[in-house]
Amino acid sequence: MIRVAFIGAGRMAHHHLAALKQSRVSATVVGVYDRASDQAQAFAAAAGCPAFTTTGALFAQAAPEIVHVCTPPDAHFESASAALEGGAHVYVEKPFAPTFREAYVLLDLARARGRLVCAGHQLLRDPAFEQLIAKADGLGPLIQVDSHFTFRPVGVSVGRSAAVTLAQHLVDILPHPLYSLVSVLERCSTSTGPLSLAWLYAEPDGVQAILRAGDVTGRLSVSLRARPIASSLTLTGTRGSLTCDFVRSILVGSGNPGTEALEKVLNQIAEGTGLAARAAWSTARRLASGTSYAGLPQLFEAFYGAVASGGPSPVSPDHLLQVTRIFEAIVAAVDTAVIRRTAPRPIADRSDAPSRIVVSGARGFLGAEIARALAPVCGIGRGGSPGTPHLDRWITADLSQGLDPALLAGADIVVHAAAEVSGGYAEHTRNSIDATRHLLHAMHKAGVRRLVHVSSLSVIRPPRGRERQDESTPRPEDAKPFGPYTWGKCAQEALILSEAGTLGIETRIIRPGALLDRRDPDVPGLMGRRLFGQWHLGLGRPGLPIAVCDVEQCADVIAWCVRHFDDAPPIVNLLDPSIASRGDLQARLRGHGWTGRVVWIPISVLAVGITAARTALAFAHGRRPDALKTWSILRPRRYDARVATALLDAVRLGSDSLSRVAAPAPASASDHRRPVSIVPAGARAGDKP
Repeated sequence: MIRVAFIGAGRMAHHHLAALKQSRVSATVVGVYDRASDQAQAFAAAAGCPAFTTTGALFAQAAPEIVHVCTPPDAHFESASAALEGGAHVYVEKPFAPTFREAYVLLDLARARGRLVCAGHQLLRDPAFEQLIAKADGLGPLIQVDSHFTFRPVGVSVGRSAAVTLAQHLVDILPHPLYSLVSVLERCSTSTGPLSLAWLYAEPDGVQAILRAGDVTGRLSVSLRARPIASSLTLTGTRGSLTCDFVRSILVGSGNPGTEALEKVLNQIAEGTGLAARAAWSTARRLASGTSYAGLPQLFEAFYGAVASGGPSPVSPDHLLQVTRIFEAIVAAVDTAVIRRTAPRPIADRSDAPSRIVVSGARGFLGAEIARALAPVCGIGRGGSPGTPHLDRWITADLSQGLDPALLAGADIVVHAAAEVSGGYAEHTRNSIDATRHLLHAMHKAGVRRLVHVSSLSVIRPPRGRERQDESTPRPEDAKPFGPYTWGKCAQEALILSEAGTLGIETRIIRPGALLDRRDPDVPGLMGRRLFGQWHLGLGRPGLPIAVCDVEQCADVIAWCVRHFDDAPPIVNLLDPSIASRGDLQARLRGHGWTGRVVWIPISVLAVGITAARTALAFAHGRRPDALKTWSILRPRRYDARVATALLDAVRLGSDSLSRVAAPAPASASDHRRPVSIVPAGARAGDKP
């Protein structure tokens, strides 16, 4: 039984833990360390192990034989070094090291300590990749190897995000297509010398490169913009070609020369038939196994087996050095492209210069637009500055861990747009609820007395019958059955309404509907999902209502509320009243270049199907399904849009005030019960919604 510990307890560590349980490894997790103590405690509860407050305590008390380093990349070297000095073998998530020097030092330290090192190159143990390597000799002498990878970052608009944000996502996924390409070139080349980087073109959102290994050419293509989503490796030789499709974990191709007339015809038929069958089998296999990362359990088995037997690491030191050398050169070119794209305005990290407006989550989809509408602002985010011209200052901080009040000195108002958008209840507790509490207390200590909070329309309880909901409609008493996102947003808003007043902070709450991006038009999730090509599954029928708002429009309304805080309503359900139905939304999307076709399905039918599928999957994995009110989440809602209309009109007309008529007071906001006089253009006082 091998004693295992973790440094870093984030999402990737949980994937490692799941893969360990799926593997045939005999191991016990004896401890975890993470700078974020709440993350460490959550992981410790899942793994059944203690959490330690320092790495020194982890090594002294838990005495692990293997340590998994699952920290952010900039902490890989420090964490892996500490593990090796502590006498453990080390598995490091990708990238192994950001620089060749750090990779060399780590490997030299491992050699001196007699320890093994492995990196998160799990694609090399993907069953489809192993089949590809096994059949490579049948292709004849290799001519070229093509590594193709396209990716869509979660929660990021490629068309709107800052260059540095795109570059960070690009660099994060770059190791996978690179190390698989390098591995094949190392195995199949007759050359004994190092690989050469013959040509390189880099932008913040993509990389094109040519590698040479003797007579074999390696072509690397990585893009955040190209579609469809793909991850593949193609070997082309003198007698044919084969492709490893990592997305489906299958091998594609006939592997014959394809020069004869019959081959040219039958190859397409054979490959098409094989692709359909293998893709179906792969999907069923992954659903049954629950494996998130193909090859990860197998790589763990190989590494743990090498530790137990005293054999070599399944990922050799020479391979790690080759990959890191090329990786470092590509990242340097990407960084140069970011500098070339970034505006010359200097952005000082944690500058002493005061900023009147502070925006949390200023790197995000909506947060970046808010910064644009209010520029210049001070931004807060967990990563480095995005370097956009809308910022005059940047604060690097993880709000879930707290915020130094001194960093808010000189601010007049905070726009809180930071929140978790994915993950489970633990992630939303940490990054929505805890982060908001820390921000409120930092504002109180810094003397910042105004807050504009970005919430969501999802916080309103489900409608009763054909009820028309407004700002006075309360939140659900128990939001957990509506999923982690709605639960987190409800708890975040409730926290603000209960604590801000006692801290002397005035608040305004904006609840946007589904956000649209005219630069990248697509159907929002509450209306439907893409099925295949242009075809979409639509929920309900074209005449049903839907609440949406353009992201730029939403940011402009938030900016108006910041600049006219005293006149802004305490709570606004923000939606575009000109888009009254799903059919209206289709027309608007087509006006921005969307070419989709929609197949409509009754929401009740889909809700029953989702519930049945979730129940079946839960029972298949030996657990009870979590409660999820699918029908209540998806059902259409009707809103009184008077408050939103008045604000949108004020923005459109450049007005400093709103039209006058009493708006509904929020039932759950005791500190927000002052009447607000608002009426949309063309309406009369006393009109019913």
